[in-house]
Amino acid sequence: MGSPMTDPTPLDITNIPELRHLVDEMLESKQPRLLKQDRVSVALLMPLETTLTQSMPAQEDIWAGYDAGKVRTALAQSAGTLAGVNKERLLTDIRSQRAQESTHHQF
Repeated sequence: MGSPMTDPTPLDITNIPELRHLVDEMLESKQPRLLKQDRVSVALLMPLETTLTQSMPAQEDIWAGYDAGKVRTALAQSAGTLAGVNKERLLTDIRSQRAQESTHHQF
């Protein structure tokens, strides 16, 4: 089940002229409206197009700037880096680290 921000309860305003008028003004101006009650801010009315655009950033091209030649060069330069390392001990250490529970994930 989604949160109220991502899965709001729909409200049909078809038969509520005051709200329809407010929505029409907001859509025409493409500007959000802050709704107040007794001088207290209670809601923010935003054009859906603006909200969706802001909440769904454009997908980044993960291959932008990829250079196969540089990758090959880096791989060639790293060859032998683990020479002399006890492979079984390294794999055991990696498994041990992965098995540890942590409440904080550092990325």
